[in-house]
Amino acid sequence: MKSLVAELGGKLIGYVCYSPVFLKSTYDLSGYILSPLAVSPEYQSQGIGSALINSGIDMLTKDGVGVLLVYGDPGYYQRFGFKEEIGRLFVPPYPLTYPVGWTGMTLNAITTPDTPTKFDCVSALSKPALW
Repeated sequence: MKSLVAELGGKLIGYVCYSPVFLKSTYDLSGYILSPLAVSPEYQSQGIGSALINSGIDMLTKDGVGVLLVYGDPGYYQRFGFKEEIGRLFVPPYPLTYPVGWTGMTLNAITTPDTPTKFDCVSALSKPALW
């Protein structure tokens, strides 16, 4: 897992975690899922969440990661480049309560799978109620 924090005056005001996903295929592609993202209510709508996401995208891109997935408000995440058509190529471990919220983005010049590929995730995210 990879995490980033935002601090102000020694106070933690934001956090994002990127966890690896494990493809259930022989396809050679590394991927991560963005979850969770949190910003203290009094600091929301000030660009802190955006800065955490953009820093994470830069970090993962430099690390050679191929795909980043997220399950959340597509209206929020689409502005960073997350797309439904990329999300559809990667099948989460559990049925989604809100399928429209499943999106993804490619981070490096990769070839995406021809057919939807299932994956497993870290144990902290392997709970049906989260999906």
